[in-house]
Amino acid sequence: MDKEKHGFGRLAAIYLIGLLISGLYVGLIAPLRLVIQADFGIDDARGIWMVSVYTLFYAALIPVSGNLADRYGRKVVYLFCLLVFGTGSLICGFSQQLGSYETLLVGRIVQAAGAGGIIPVATAEVGTAAPQGKRGMWLGIASSVAGVSNVVGAAAGSGIVGLVGVDQWGWAFFCSVPISLALAFAALICLPKGTPQRRGRLDIAGSALFTIVLLSMLVGLRELDFFHINTIVSIDVWGPLLVAVVLAGAFREVERRASDPIFHIEYLADRHIVLILAIAFFVGCSIISMVLVPQFAEALLDLPVGSGGYHMAVLGVAAFVGPPLSGRLIDTHGPKMPLAFGLAITTIGFVFLAVVAIAVPSLPIVLIGLAIVGFGMGFSMGTPLNYMMLQNTEPEQSTSAIATLALVRQVGTTIAPAILVGFVSASAGMAGYRNMLLAVALFNAAAFIMLLFYRSSRSKTPV
Repeated sequence: MDKEKHGFGRLAAIYLIGLLISGLYVGLIAPLRLVIQADFGIDDARGIWMVSVYTLFYAALIPVSGNLADRYGRKVVYLFCLLVFGTGSLICGFSQQLGSYETLLVGRIVQAAGAGGIIPVATAEVGTAAPQGKRGMWLGIASSVAGVSNVVGAAAGSGIVGLVGVDQWGWAFFCSVPISLALAFAALICLPKGTPQRRGRLDIAGSALFTIVLLSMLVGLRELDFFHINTIVSIDVWGPLLVAVVLAGAFREVERRASDPIFHIEYLADRHIVLILAIAFFVGCSIISMVLVPQFAEALLDLPVGSGGYHMAVLGVAAFVGPPLSGRLIDTHGPKMPLAFGLAITTIGFVFLAVVAIAVPSLPIVLIGLAIVGFGMGFSMGTPLNYMMLQNTEPEQSTSAIATLALVRQVGTTIAPAILVGFVSASAGMAGYRNMLLAVALFNAAAFIMLLFYRSSRSKTPV
């Protein structure tokens, strides 16, 4: 028994560190964006793509990596993705020396390709390998690490730049390279080989079509100005969307004929799963708002550019508390109650920031609001939804199921920035930020309402 516990402890540590390092680079770019834009001499319209290109490719590659992990083993995919992530970080760091914004974008794409495999594989492995009766707790820990790393990444970005100076921002990317290599070596030595859970040929045609459809859809939606709906007539919008619609039909036919499809279309016929995915979408819309919080703090408190990320540390600490508690509650009471609690608290937190913090602009008030948001997010950003998804899918589909959930959540993180930035720019001063924060509160409220219609179904996976 002690040996088994020791073995799982090593496994959990290796996967959790991977979740931490890959998740940091979702939020790390938030306080660095304006610094990098100034260095390259580019405007917001171009600069936002260092965020968007990451979310685009991350979302597109999640289901592919999940399928590969089920087919060839999680260890193999995890090792490969760690090396890819480290390579992407290296490219991003050298982009400053090269003075090339395009090189930075390439590096972010490569980073996203690695992170797109690390997160679903690590989450699924920790959850399924956890000791009997403690799955909820360990899914909670994994979700807390992944979610909190996204949040505190902003604080890490401000911290690194504060140490090396704004003119050496490339080191924010370089520092992850040795960590990725060391972790890959530890994984090679310590992780069990594992047994692939699928046989047969990889659905290459389906994978390619799915990636193109998703990227086309997300690019089109990203270019749509939700406050000027007439932009739909722009070829930058309808062109990619038309490609997505046409190829979606082809994708459906390919998947209907595939012996082992990369995306299980039957998920969409299950009411329980559809509700889970819809909730995940709005949770993703809420989480990505953290990219704009440093900018909000800088504007509200008149802080130097690049320093707003420090305030995210408070949110991150509060968010870290929620997932383990949520996991324990899931083990005893099921996932619905903790998820509802988290969504309600998060909604209250964003309303507090929009109403109270803007009316009384002081550091303590802002920190209180961020702590409320973080505590609520800790209960809602991953654990219950992962648990619910595993309940409603077959054990051999566990990695793909988690990947599908992460994919839909990531679609939310890609679409939401266009909406939220529109709120900020549509009104002058703090009114724009108030409307943005209230919009995020509505995202959480929408997820809460959908959860009311969810009823626990059969448990396909032993929990």
